[in-house]
Amino acid sequence: MSLSTAPRKKSKFPWVPVAWGVAAAVVLGGGGYMLFKPKAPKDPYRTETVAKGDITKSVSASGSLQALVTVQVGSQISGQITKVLVDFNDYVKAGQVMAVLDPQTYVSRAQQGQAQVAQSQAQVNQLQAQAEVARANYNRTRTLYDKGITAKAALDTDLAAWKAAQASVAAARAGVTSARASLNATNVDLGRTNIVAPISGVVTDRQIEPGQTVAASLSAPILFQIAQDLSKLEVKISVDEADIGSVREGQRVKFTVDAFPDDNFTGVVTQVRKQPETANNVVAYTVIAEADNPGGKLLPGMTANADIVLEERKGVLRVPAAALRWSPPDASPSAQRTGGGGPPGMGGPPGGGQQRQQGSGGRQGGGGNRMARIAEQLDLDAGQKKKADAIFADAQTRMRAAEGPDRRKIMDEAFKALDPILKPEQKTKLVALRARMGQGGRGGGGQGGMASGVVYILKDGKPTPVPVLVGATDGSFTEVVDRSGTIKEGADVITGGGPKAKVQARSPLGGGGNVRVRGL
Repeated sequence: MSLSTAPRKKSKFPWVPVAWGVAAAVVLGGGGYMLFKPKAPKDPYRTETVAKGDITKSVSASGSLQALVTVQVGSQISGQITKVLVDFNDYVKAGQVMAVLDPQTYVSRAQQGQAQVAQSQAQVNQLQAQAEVARANYNRTRTLYDKGITAKAALDTDLAAWKAAQASVAAARAGVTSARASLNATNVDLGRTNIVAPISGVVTDRQIEPGQTVAASLSAPILFQIAQDLSKLEVKISVDEADIGSVREGQRVKFTVDAFPDDNFTGVVTQVRKQPETANNVVAYTVIAEADNPGGKLLPGMTANADIVLEERKGVLRVPAAALRWSPPDASPSAQRTGGGGPPGMGGPPGGGQQRQQGSGGRQGGGGNRMARIAEQLDLDAGQKKKADAIFADAQTRMRAAEGPDRRKIMDEAFKALDPILKPEQKTKLVALRARMGQGGRGGGGQGGMASGVVYILKDGKPTPVPVLVGATDGSFTEVVDRSGTIKEGADVITGGGPKAKVQARSPLGGGGNVRVRGL
């Protein structure tokens, strides 16, 4: 019997083992990479580069544009408008006729006045003739009286008649003067039927039409408005009372208008009005600025979004404002406490005991309290604290007899004596604390009106404080001066990020214990 072997059936998927092998290799490789790759920092710091630039400190406010000189043209007489000779935007010269009122009424009055003058003059002539007759009668009577022919009574009668005739002539002449004055007044009113431009300028408003009746009674109705010169405009800015103290005449004003959002216009403050304006319990003051109107783009009445420039710094070293606000969690001084005193042995007993120890007031206490507040943030051990107590006690004794710059010098000497007993991390923290409390790193305080501050840079992956002098700021960037030369153009300063702060929470179990809680 013969045995026959059936042929082996070939697999339909010969690549399956290979695929499983490749997949296993990928998984193992990816897992190894995820396991051994360098881990990114859990809380990375955010930094920005220091650069030179311009800083502009300004006050923002809104206002409106108006012509430097605006004249409202009215009518002093009543009447019907017969002609309107100008329109909006027309340029007029001083004395040019703009409109005409119906003159017939005033023409008639003028003719009546002329007749009155003629009548009064005729009356004068008549009375003059009568006066001549009275004078002749008086002369004849006097001749007869001198010869003894006529009585004295007849002479007196003729003399009185002559004087009365002269008085009548004088009264008639006064009547002529009055009639002429009335005629002149009528002629003036007749001339006012022509409404003329009082100044040269552009017509910005017209409120009449031909046929309209103008009634001038208690006040003159407004017919036209003329802007004298639109090559310059006035910006009327409303400034809040909180900012008005910094605004002065001569300061530069930058503004934009909605009609030309891409164009920037400039002006100069010419007046700071002392008259307050109150609206919705908000007090504001009006600031007037004069600005050029290039090309006549700006029109009266436009709303101006203005910035009054208080201070400008060109090409200064500047850092983001956030860099001056940032500090590591362990660098914040415990200045929030209002007790004012430090721990025992660091400038006196806690609370009010500090001031009682100083005796005659707090003149020296301020420096001692400041040293104590800084020292307690350094986490000194027992040996360091004992040495620090001796250094600060000696400093306070010397500060009681010192004033002004001498007290600051004593404080600097005390911190210099403290430096050798500190650990490296404590020294770094001391620099930051002193800068934040206004002492600076060398000699204290600012210079040239600049305050003290501190920024942080990354050194060996850790934030390192750098004391700086702080100058002008525009809210986004701040001018700084680093006397140590660490902060230069191109350097990176920390603006945020880093490990979260750990806060101390009171244990709910009582007993005064603390629980360390990671900040959110």
